[in-house]
Amino acid sequence: MSSLKLLAWNVRGIMSSTVCLSNLLRSTDCDVCIISEHKLKTRSLNYLSSIEQGYNCVCKADSLPNFYNAYHGKGGIAILYKSTLQFSINEIHDTNSERIVGLEIKTPSKGSLFIFGAYLPSDESVDNYRTELNILDALYTHYSNYGNVIIAGDLNASCLKKDKLCSNRYKSAELIKFVTRYQLLFSGGKIKHKGPDYTFINKTSMIGYILMNDSIYRQLKFYEILSEGSVSSISDHLPILAEIVLQHNPHQILNSFSRLPAWHKKTDDQIELYKQFLHEPLQILIKKMDSDNADINTLYNDMVTILHSAVDKTVPKCGFNPFTKPYWTSGNKIAHEKERTLRKSCVLMVALEVCITIHISYTREQNMNSAIYNRLRMNNIYNKLTMTLRRQLNAISVFFGNLLNVIKLSRPKFILK
Repeated sequence: MSSLKLLAWNVRGIMSSTVCLSNLLRSTDCDVCIISEHKLKTRSLNYLSSIEQGYNCVCKADSLPNFYNAYHGKGGIAILYKSTLQFSINEIHDTNSERIVGLEIKTPSKGSLFIFGAYLPSDESVDNYRTELNILDALYTHYSNYGNVIIAGDLNASCLKKDKLCSNRYKSAELIKFVTRYQLLFSGGKIKHKGPDYTFINKTSMIGYILMNDSIYRQLKFYEILSEGSVSSISDHLPILAEIVLQHNPHQILNSFSRLPAWHKKTDDQIELYKQFLHEPLQILIKKMDSDNADINTLYNDMVTILHSAVDKTVPKCGFNPFTKPYWTSGNKIAHEKERTLRKSCVLMVALEVCITIHISYTREQNMNSAIYNRLRMNNIYNKLTMTLRRQLNAISVFFGNLLNVIKLSRPKFILK
């Protein structure tokens, strides 16, 4: 299988929408279907597995008060998925909410894709909405470290300006903050979809979504909101259909079989060779800084290339386990700290050589009082290189602080801006 078809629909009661949903699953050949507001009680959740042959289900029902006597429940969220999928499927149990269900789809060659179905509160309480959205926020923060994450369902708020007058503006503001913080893409924004520009028929507003990051968006084959009348149903919500082509690893960095630098295996001779491979390219880079036509972005890219090239030529490599679990053991922690310590010592050598060279360049330019010297350009270059080193190691900022203190003590009249 090279693609994954997703369907998201608020059925407004599964008992009245069973036939329509069954027909929709067959006609779209959907692989994963997110159902919101099925209105089943806990004891009736098994019914969802019988809607269409060949589909398994993970689902939740809303808790009901003791005085609630209706024959049906309220709310509810579920994910139906094909039992014939050529993937390893695992339910995510620790969602900590009755309104969120999760599924992990994993293959040896394509890594992990996490799909969360959500039915966020429809009442006017902003506090209730914010509570559930914070849970969704925490789930996204955690699982995005181990693969790509898709959030789908009825979010009961809109990200579109056109819906400002017909949706709760406070809930919409919270949702917009969430998608902006994680740079999630949605229909009506960067995602161009086929069909109506709304999912809620009564108010013609967009409150149903399949949210994705840019990595998934690049694999998006199509995104469609089915038109009114295309599905015969009493639901006042329109189904959303999307297809994702899975030709690449959904998470290149953490879920990969590629061989990566193994700093814990380096020898003293390899470190000396590493320094030699850095020395000459860095000298050439410094000379480029002296040019009036120096471009900051070009210098930044050259710096990154130099670091990667030196590592690739000198540091041993080892395989990376793509099935790492999202928790630590004592053995993992010890190995991790050892790797960070050895990596830190190597990166600091690069930082020292770069800082000293830049400092010398600053001093030479000041002594020469060159008329063509552009202080702002050199400051920008210095800041760009500093950010590159910080990306290599979080603790590099401490090193820069110590170095500046040494400079101030040795040359009190010289201030490095």
